[in-house]
Amino acid sequence: MRTSLAILAFTSLGSLAMAQGPDEYAMYQGDSTLNDWGIWRTTDLDGNGDFAAGDELMYLGVDGNMINYVQDVKYRQENSQHFLYIISTNDMILRLEDINGDGDTIDAGEIVEWADTRNGGLFSNASPDALDHDPVTGGFYVTDDNWSSGTQPSSGIHYYVDSNNDGDARDAGEFTHYVDALAGLTIGGTTGQVTVDLGDFEGIMYDTTNGVVVGFAQQDCMLYAFQDLNADGDAMDAGEAWNFCNLVDDVPGLELNADVASGVLPNAGCASSSGTGMYATLEVLEFAPGAGPLGEDVYWIMSTAATSTCNGAGGRLYRGIDYNGDLDLNDAGEVVLYYDGANSAQSMPSCYGGAAHDGGFSIRSGGGELYFLKDANNNNDAMDAGDATYMSFDTLGHFVGEMDNMPAGAFAPPSVINPNWTIFGSSGTSSTGSTPTISSNGHPVIGQPLEIYLDGGLAGGNNILFMGFSDTVWNRPPVFNLPYDMIGIGAPGNFLFVAGDYQFQSGSDAAGHAVIPLNIPNNPNFIGWNLYFQWYCSDPAANARGATMSSAAHAIITD
Repeated sequence: MRTSLAILAFTSLGSLAMAQGPDEYAMYQGDSTLNDWGIWRTTDLDGNGDFAAGDELMYLGVDGNMINYVQDVKYRQENSQHFLYIISTNDMILRLEDINGDGDTIDAGEIVEWADTRNGGLFSNASPDALDHDPVTGGFYVTDDNWSSGTQPSSGIHYYVDSNNDGDARDAGEFTHYVDALAGLTIGGTTGQVTVDLGDFEGIMYDTTNGVVVGFAQQDCMLYAFQDLNADGDAMDAGEAWNFCNLVDDVPGLELNADVASGVLPNAGCASSSGTGMYATLEVLEFAPGAGPLGEDVYWIMSTAATSTCNGAGGRLYRGIDYNGDLDLNDAGEVVLYYDGANSAQSMPSCYGGAAHDGGFSIRSGGGELYFLKDANNNNDAMDAGDATYMSFDTLGHFVGEMDNMPAGAFAPPSVINPNWTIFGSSGTSSTGSTPTISSNGHPVIGQPLEIYLDGGLAGGNNILFMGFSDTVWNRPPVFNLPYDMIGIGAPGNFLFVAGDYQFQSGSDAAGHAVIPLNIPNNPNFIGWNLYFQWYCSDPAANARGATMSSAAHAIITD
């Protein structure tokens, strides 16, 4: 629960090498109690190759208004500019950019309504669900799953492109109904043409090598491929759609993947709870050119099924390679079960969100753990020791959603340019040899939610965050002149640097991390206030006092 008194700021960890370190992540997550829905990002501030420290998960686009519900997020670099495109509130596609370099995308002009999926096709309603971009045209293919007991006018796949280069795709001619579900379509099957359901696409990827759009059709549990062969702006003509990959066998007459048919590969779905047909949800699709073991193009297919709806099918990541070049993945050996989360050492029976990069795939569990998976021993899976690298964990217990990767330094870390948060003082040493440190997520700005982090605490320990208005005196009886050497109260090597006018309790997790979420009141009278923070960490074995102190922080509230 967020403490409404408020105040937090952002860590000053010095400069960061902008083009170094692992790929970072942009992720949709949030919590209604904390009121912090939006786009978050990771940054490897300590240079150790992961984002596990509490202050390495931070805000990027949390504005409490336009970015409060996100269906998909994609990073894109255009010339030297870095953008995030997201499907957000009111069925809008927003473009986010950090114009002023302050490490977030919520300032004036930084959120652009790039495409309106309702007005683009003059629909009374729309339901965009996933998007992927064509790097050649700069356009985006967007699925619309407006399926309410049947296909709706907006259903299918849309295409948006900024033809006049005015910074959006909202002008005449910039929308195309690339796959029109109401128009209907048949594709070739094993014994003739088969009518397919195009009204509920949940996932999409764009094959940049062949110019092919692949979408996951929820009602058919199928991956269909589309290509505009006659350059008329759609993929609705004869031969422009086909069975790309069938891992479920829900539509009679369509070729089933050979390895699923033989039992070599487990079926990606389960019996539908409706009592009719199958159910599957292969919503996370990623095309990775040249990412195969011999430089082949890779099609990643991830199941987001929950254990409650499709037990055993969740947490699975399939890798597809079209070895014979026939533009499908239904031949023997072309799809492997790359990662089986439920039976892995990481025990991830359900996953929600993923991104392909660096020859592997990052996968995020519903609980917030994030791992990078890569086949280190070349046995066509990422289930062995050393194949999964722990990257990050959400200590705040957010609902987690879509994600994408982006190059390190694509967006500046806020700490580099924020002068209103300063770390000072030395830490004590815990009974395990660690040194508790303080850090933060956010800026000390009125009306903004912020968090204060502890790293290096005692695993499972009890901690108190001191917040006060002075670093020279604490006017409690007795009066403490600060800094106060705690050797006299049984804690040699520890100093109290700040007044404890307010105290907040927080237990640390198994890694010694703790957090206190705070809110700065949206009141201009607070501008210019000085606040001081320090963690008191219970540690019975550390010394006679049974405590160690963290470093301290000074925040100045701004607007």
